Amino acid sequence: MNDRRDCERAPDKISVEDEDGIERELPTRWGLCDVCDGKGTHVNPNIDRQGLTADDFHDDPDFFDNYRRGDYDIPCNRCGGRRVIAVVDEDACESEYLKIYREDMAAQAEVDAEAAAEARHFDRGL
Repeated sequence: MNDRRDCERAPDKISVEDEDGIERELPTRWGLCDVCDGKGTHVNPNIDRQGLTADDFHDDPDFFDNYRRGDYDIPCNRCGGRRVIAVVDEDACESEYLKIYREDMAAQAEVDAEAAAEARHFDRGL
């Protein structure tokens, strides 16, 4: 199962490769981290990646208290605890590079969707 917390650290700089193969750095601004929603931490995915049920807490009441208190929290995998990440400043970006960036993001989203579908297929044992 895919978990949004299983991610790489967000880069401080964002760039695209133009039609001549030259890497162009895009203007950025700070935006709220999309993984921890600005909290700076999240539960370690190894604790609840596969989901938790009421039985998990019922069988170990201390686990429930520890979980709710944040004992299993770690610094966010995306922002490293900074609560913000660099995002493309679309208003300040040249249109040709913004177009390339959006195409790159759409292609990456397609790859991610295919990987998620394959993982679901594998998880079902098909």
